[in-house]
Amino acid sequence: MSDFTYSDVKSPVQISAGISCWVKFNAFSGYVQFLATSNDPELHGQQIYSECIAGKWGAILLPTDAQLLAAAQSTQIALLSTACQTAITAGFTSSALGTAYTYPSKPTDQANLSASVVSSLIPGNASGWTTPLWCVSAGAWAMVPHTATQTQVVGQDCKVVVLAFMAKNLTLAGQVMAATTVAAVKSVVW
Repeated sequence: MSDFTYSDVKSPVQISAGISCWVKFNAFSGYVQFLATSNDPELHGQQIYSECIAGKWGAILLPTDAQLLAAAQSTQIALLSTACQTAITAGFTSSALGTAYTYPSKPTDQANLSASVVSSLIPGNASGWTTPLWCVSAGAWAMVPHTATQTQVVGQDCKVVVLAFMAKNLTLAGQVMAATTVAAVKSVVW
């Protein structure tokens, strides 16, 4: 069982999740950054929160505008990166077979497609070389044979889509970092 007794709390700062502070727990040699909340599942967390609210450990500081902006930027960039990853793995279309087909693009799908593209480039493949690629054919997912050229076009189309989403993410992240208010940061969405 861990020793959560403590002898000092310093630098309490009010944040949206609770009170961020530094606590000198008796089990550790130095101070530990800690988030105290009123509904902490551990009694020591609730106690530290209550003591901070009561002023026992000094005035609770509010974060500066710069700290709020930096936190909002970090959060928004993480949200944009998640949206980018979701877009990248949502699938893409390619007309390598003559009409538009939808292809999957989760990480394993991208790895399998890359392996198929590499395989299509191997010298000495039979003249009628094909490989099955997973795609939507006639409204249903199926393994459809693709020639070497068709496989390479699907690979190129996938790469174009991935790079476009990455460029969009980079542009939006730049807008987030250029924003000078929390409201402006939050207005940058996928």
